[in-house]
Amino acid sequence: MQFQVPQGIDMEDKIVGPLTLIQFLYLLIGGVVDYLLFLSLKGNFIFWILALPITIVALALAFLKIQDQPLSYFVRAGLLYLSRPKIRIWQRQGFNPSIIKIAKKKVTTVKAAPKRRIEKSELEKLAYMLDTQGKK
Repeated sequence: MQFQVPQGIDMEDKIVGPLTLIQFLYLLIGGVVDYLLFLSLKGNFIFWILALPITIVALALAFLKIQDQPLSYFVRAGLLYLSRPKIRIWQRQGFNPSIIKIAKKKVTTVKAAPKRRIEKSELEKLAYMLDTQGKK
């Protein structure tokens, strides 16, 4: 039997036309902020100064990819880099710095048994016993 293997499983779902949900939300938030600026500043020159960077950032977050990764990943990584300390200092956890003294045990020495000379006849008897497996 042949089975069809799903192919595009790592792709995000297209929700609104060719846009994914995240892309649509970035564009929606950028558009709402621009619209609120337009209403509050009445299309003044200051509106264009403020709206243009907001629009560029919203478009970049929605569509720009660096090394096949969305720009939001790089923004998040940059913010984490800026917020975390740059120098790491190792601190020992769960260690009690008090000094522990261990009493020395008294070592008793045992005198070794004196070496005994083995005669040739005793070695011959032992070799015979081993060869015959103890049978006489």
